[in-house]
Amino acid sequence: MLLGRDDVLSLPDAPVQAGYSLRQYQAGDGPQWVELLTYGDFSEFNLEWFEGYIEGPERRECSYVVVKDGVIIAATFASVQKGEAEVGKLDLVVNHPDHRGKGLGRVVCTAVLRHLAGRGYQKMILLTDDWRLPAIGLYLSLGFVPRMTHKDMPDRWDAIMQRLKSSR
Repeated sequence: MLLGRDDVLSLPDAPVQAGYSLRQYQAGDGPQWVELLTYGDFSEFNLEWFEGYIEGPERRECSYVVVKDGVIIAATFASVQKGEAEVGKLDLVVNHPDHRGKGLGRVVCTAVLRHLAGRGYQKMILLTDDWRLPAIGLYLSLGFVPRMTHKDMPDRWDAIMQRLKSSR
């Protein structure tokens, strides 16, 4: 999915609900972040992977979390798309199931997108799976548009849009 810098800069504020706070990645976040990733069906990731991954371009400075009572509740990484100049990437968006429906995914996504746009990235992309309907709904509401990178993409997106429509 793709979003242009001008669209990012025009995104409305994503307020953080009372009791939650938004902050950038901090050293020591790894264990909680890895645990949170399991709730997003990213269970193949472990602390060793995290420690290597967070070293990637833009990840330490541009990745954000939402915290409640000292616990990371929602998070997403910022990345740089390999091989595409001036393209930032929203990566591995995850929200604890007990805190879904509170707009926390929107909060971390907006923070990362604005940070990347502020660094001059002209386009932002993300990759997702067809079955992640709530996440896809969020991405579409942020202004992301599907990228048709394979022959089967138009049919897949038609099916996704039908499923989204029927789930409302």
